[in-house]
Amino acid sequence: MLPPKNRLIKKKDFETVHRLGRFFSFGLLAAKVSRNTREETRLGFAVGIKFSKKAVQRNRIKRQLREIVRLNLEKIKPGFDVVVVVRKTQDELGYAELESLILGLLQKTGVLKR
Repeated sequence: MLPPKNRLIKKKDFETVHRLGRFFSFGLLAAKVSRNTREETRLGFAVGIKFSKKAVQRNRIKRQLREIVRLNLEKIKPGFDVVVVVRKTQDELGYAELESLILGLLQKTGVLKR
């Protein structure tokens, strides 16, 4: 489970990142990234109803993304707020595919250490 200090939870925080952040896209994932004044990077995940009408599937992909990020926290630079958005897809996303997508996206945004 992703530690609470590394999560974006409040609606106000999501809105701030959407308003002030820079947009990046990588495959089926998109992200908005902005700087914060904290010692840690916080991440939030948004999976819309266009991805799937079933809440079970939307929540499952969010859990998988949180776990991938938790396992790679030491590779993430401090001081960023990131909102990751999952786009609509026709086929099922596997864990390995999700991992390569999220790590590629974080590298493209500059949040991932080299």
